[in-house]
Amino acid sequence: MILMGIKLSILIFDSYSLKDKRSTVKSILHRTQNKHHLTTAEVDEWDMHNKAVIGLGVVGSNRQLCQKKIEAALRDIEDFYEIEIIDHEWIIA
Repeated sequence: MILMGIKLSILIFDSYSLKDKRSTVKSILHRTQNKHHLTTAEVDEWDMHNKAVIGLGVVGSNRQLCQKKIEAALRDIEDFYEIEIIDHEWIIA
């Protein structure tokens, strides 16, 4: 069994309030859960209006499939939203 995740630090463009940020982050989390079947959560930087830290995770039996699933979600997030991924950290167990 493979547990794999990634912690993303993102910069949200056109976010001038916590309300704007929450809207974008919730959209990212729900879209990623529904489209890519990953576990998602906002894990840090709750009080910053233009920065967020998001965790994505998956459990599977094949390391390559888990990694491909997370990478597909990253491409989707980058292409669909007005954000910049400023840092990421892979977590593998």
